[in-house]
Formats: sequence, structure tokens, C-alpha cells
Amino acid sequence: MHVPLQSPSRPPQRHPIRRQRPRPLTRRLARHTPVFELSARLAVNAILTVASLSALSQLVPYLQTQTERLEKVSEAVDAATATHAKRRAEFNRYFDPAQASRLMQEYSGYKTPQERQIVWTETPRP
Repeated sequence: MHVPLQSPSRPPQRHPIRRQRPRPLTRRLARHTPVFELSARLAVNAILTVASLSALSQLVPYLQTQTERLEKVSEAVDAATATHAKRRAEFNRYFDPAQASRLMQEYSGYKTPQERQIVWTETPRP
């Protein structure tokens, strides 16, 4: 057998064990940073979506009640406008000097001397 020769003054060589230095926390998290950013963006967008949907769910019934109120007010305004137009026409009729004699005839039955009453009668048939 063959035994390698070693010098007696030297101890046998051992390979040194390499210890890995612990990586700093920032370096370990660096590869996860895009995932954290994406999840944070998604979370913020989800929160904003929920908030906007809840606000809309509260605004829709309010909008419906306001629309109903507006319709009622519009109907009341239309009725008041019609009544006003009727009263305005009546007012103009009563206080128009040109129609004063006609109104007196309507209420009293007074006729001017130039007018003659005509009575229509049917002729008997043979």
C-alpha cells in the first residue's frame, strides 16, 4: 500500500467552514417588496371601493325621495299656475272697461234699448 507522505511539522489541512453572514432585513425583504406593494394597492383599492359603494347605497334612496318630492312640487306648481291663469283671466274680465256693459247684462239681465229679444219658435207641420 501506498501512504502519502506528509511532513511531520505540518498538521493535516482542513477546509475552513464558511459561515454565511446573516443578510440584513432590508435585503431579505427586498425580493418581497413588489408583492407587498401590490397587496397594499389592492387593499387600498378594495377599501375605496367598499366606501364608495356604501356611499352610493346611501345616496340612491335619498335621490329617490328627492325625485318624488320634486315631482310633487312640480305638480303643485302646475296646479298653482293653472289656477293663477284662471284667476288672472277672471280678474281681467271683471276689471276690463270694455267688458263692463257685457258683465252688467250677464248679472242683471239689462239690455240696451237698441237690442231686441228674438224668440225662435218652430212652425207647426201640416
